[in-house]
Amino acid sequence: MSAATVRVLSAGAIEPGLTGAARAFGEQHGVSVEIAWATTPNIRRRVAADEVHDILIVPADAAVEFEAAGKLVRDGRVPLGAVGVGVAVRAGAGVPDVSTVERLTAALLGAESVIFTLATSGIYVESMLKRQGLYERLAPKITRFETGPEMMAHLIHGRGDEFCLGAIVELMMFRDKGVSYVGPLPSALQRFTEYVAARTTAGENPNGARRFLAYLATAEARTMFADCGVETAAG
Repeated sequence: MSAATVRVLSAGAIEPGLTGAARAFGEQHGVSVEIAWATTPNIRRRVAADEVHDILIVPADAAVEFEAAGKLVRDGRVPLGAVGVGVAVRAGAGVPDVSTVERLTAALLGAESVIFTLATSGIYVESMLKRQGLYERLAPKITRFETGPEMMAHLIHGRGDEFCLGAIVELMMFRDKGVSYVGPLPSALQRFTEYVAARTTAGENPNGARRFLAYLATAEARTMFADCGVETAAG
């Protein structure tokens, strides 16, 4: 690994935008950005185990926790945008109507199986289903996956009438690859998770990290995120 490499540990919900931004930054500045992907719960475990990374990209509430624990530099967060929760089905399957709470509920109850992750979006989906009084009714047909890519691979190569709930950006990544993106959750049930980038206190390349964070704050980088479905402001 080059001494100039910037090491990033990131949640996967913003993957396409971050991948593009890292590539463009590397080409423009000659600095390699190495990205490791993990769910937010796994990022918490890895940070607690004192893994060394230069930058963390996590939900804003997790960044506050890490700052309080002395793991992130205070007052240096760069907001990247917000990601909502949406619905997808296997390509060729019937497309459910999820435009209202009532229609979403009927589609969920009528599906053969319901899938979501153990990551940030999945944690929200679980809480939402419980608030709606649906979780116990759906429990026999719910399958959880550690990561979005694992869930999408299952959806693409599986069979039957499966109802997939996940981060909109991740769902959109697999359009035309065996997945049909149906649409967002109804506004009454929607939740946007704001993602931020911040420099770690134990990073080995603070100068490179500062430069990459500065690039992530540019209009060019923000456009890359927006083009992948990341909202410029929560909600």
